[in-house]
Amino acid sequence: MNRFLKYSLAFLCPFFILLISYVLLDPFKVLWHYDNYYVEGDGASVNRSFVSTMNYLNKRDTYHYDSFIFGNSRSLYYRINEWKRYIPQNASCYHFSESGGSVNGIFFKCRLIDEEKDTIKNALIVLDHDILERLEQDGHLFMMPPALTGYRNTILFHTESFIQWTNLRFLVMWIDYKITGKYKSYMEDYIAKGTNYSHYNPITNEEPRSMQDSLIEIGKYYDQIRMKDFRKRQTPSVSSRVLEKERINVLKKIKQIFDKHHTNYKIIISPLFDQVKLNPLDYNSLCAVFGEQNVYDFSGVNKWTCDYHNYYETSHYLPSVASEIMQIIYE
Repeated sequence: MNRFLKYSLAFLCPFFILLISYVLLDPFKVLWHYDNYYVEGDGASVNRSFVSTMNYLNKRDTYHYDSFIFGNSRSLYYRINEWKRYIPQNASCYHFSESGGSVNGIFFKCRLIDEEKDTIKNALIVLDHDILERLEQDGHLFMMPPALTGYRNTILFHTESFIQWTNLRFLVMWIDYKITGKYKSYMEDYIAKGTNYSHYNPITNEEPRSMQDSLIEIGKYYDQIRMKDFRKRQTPSVSSRVLEKERINVLKKIKQIFDKHHTNYKIIISPLFDQVKLNPLDYNSLCAVFGEQNVYDFSGVNKWTCDYHNYYETSHYLPSVASEIMQIIYE
């Protein structure tokens, strides 16, 4: 019996070491309270939806947010200072973004605001085919934070994060980064570069790409390595239809919340570099729910998608493009 206990403890010892270190270090910032979730040199990439949600809950009583930008990381380039040119200047704005993005992700965020008895006076929803295609997402960086689901996925959420912590490949990268303080190419998707974290605004949850913007300004951004990705674009096409009954019902729930709050809202379909046009049937479905006067489709071939200078890479367009789009839809 003693031998069995001895071997059992020896076998479980690494697990307990990992568990204790996980709780103490909180590498993904999902356990403890933080005034700022994005700090230079932290290492591990974090769940943007979790950060957006908890940062909102932590600061809502102080800043009384009433205007929100929803979407994935592409929505981050709709700068709040620019947006305030078209909504009341005294609006208290917040970027309620997530990585990847999903239909439920946007709905749950709207529902949370409503449940917290806050108001949504103005809303800007930045969509694309990928968001409309997904109801929810998997993985520790994309999973819905428990606060958005009524805490029904709490165990699963934290289990996913802990499993990632026990991933040997991740641990090697994390330790390497912590010791050397240098981001290396093999760390992609696991370790955050953090080069723009010093410019992050924890009040608005806004994440500027100041370093990249500086390189673009002096003409040193579009080098040969980046140009390889831009040259891979396929022939322009039309996306497959994704908005069926279940997704449309979620969109209707978002509209109901907007109607309840008398929200001034706009729906934008992003101009992505792939030049894939949103399926006309999906566009019609969006118009049927939100009203044609509120839906603006900039997908496909247009003046922005024809010029790589409008993009950081093939997934994200520049704030200058977002600024032009806001001017069009509001003026």
